[in-house]
Amino acid sequence: MPKELTTQDLAAARLCVEVLHAMQKDTRTSGWYRGEVRGKEAVGSATTALVRAGLVQPAVGSTPFRLTTKGKEFVTTQIKEWQTFLPKLDRPGNLEKIAKALKRASAAAK
Repeated sequence: MPKELTTQDLAAARLCVEVLHAMQKDTRTSGWYRGEVRGKEAVGSATTALVRAGLVQPAVGSTPFRLTTKGKEFVTTQIKEWQTFLPKLDRPGNLEKIAKALKRASAAAK
């Protein structure tokens, strides 16, 4: 029987979505991804979780992190279009679906 998702799991999934979206838009500094921005300390944990899951990797240059091939596939499969995905994220079941997909990606990376 699969373990139920906790509030903490859902909060982590939401932060991971925020990090993935920022990578797609290329709008954040390396300090933001590492959680060095006041009020965004948890972003560092989300970035680390995405690295451990093999969805993102550190990069050199203007973009501090980038999606891996696995990360691109994850976004294509789970998110598809940011413009339609983000407004629907808070609908019942959508965040849970992403949290479960992130757990599967993390488990596959081990």
